[in-house]
Amino acid sequence: MHNHQSLKRKNGFTLIEILIGLVVVALLASLSVVAFSDKRKEELEEQSYRLYALLSQVKDETLLRGIDIGLRLEEQKYLFYVYDLENEKWLPLTDDELFREREIPEILELKVVVDGNTIFSEDDAEDVDIFEKDVDIFEEEEEKIEPPQIYVLSSGEMNDFKIALGWIDEDPKYYLISGNVLGELELEGPLSGNMRDEVNDNSLLNFE
Repeated sequence: MHNHQSLKRKNGFTLIEILIGLVVVALLASLSVVAFSDKRKEELEEQSYRLYALLSQVKDETLLRGIDIGLRLEEQKYLFYVYDLENEKWLPLTDDELFREREIPEILELKVVVDGNTIFSEDDAEDVDIFEKDVDIFEEEEEKIEPPQIYVLSSGEMNDFKIALGWIDEDPKYYLISGNVLGELELEGPLSGNMRDEVNDNSLLNFE
């Protein structure tokens, strides 16, 4: 009898063991969700503070060096430009480690409003070219360089803009970087809510 019971124990699981196994699986799943949520929050904070710090540095650089610097944001990256006065065009900053092209993680999304126009958003990703110029059909073709949407001038002025970085799914959060024509910058966040709805074209930039 003893041997029979021992053999049966080896070939199966008791109800308690099955329940313990289910609890362990559920616990691991919840820990995985928490870990992803924490990672995303850390990534959002790091990316937002970095972009804000870079824009603050851009302001200092334009004043100290007497140059105009622009920022172009795309779906998963952003890059800085310098204005070439001699050739009258924007050129990417390719030889500057601080202002190099930077990627935005896929777990985050952008919404950008410049001068009252939404120029980039996941739900409406149309760019507005604020530096549009007449095209001479007799000019030789050059590699097209998309211009920046945001610019900071050597005078300290810049255009009105709002950059929202975050996510809109469960428990939506975002950081908001704002700038105005007086050269003032502001970082807010983390803010709760859907940035696609709350960061709109009509709200004015007010700094107190």
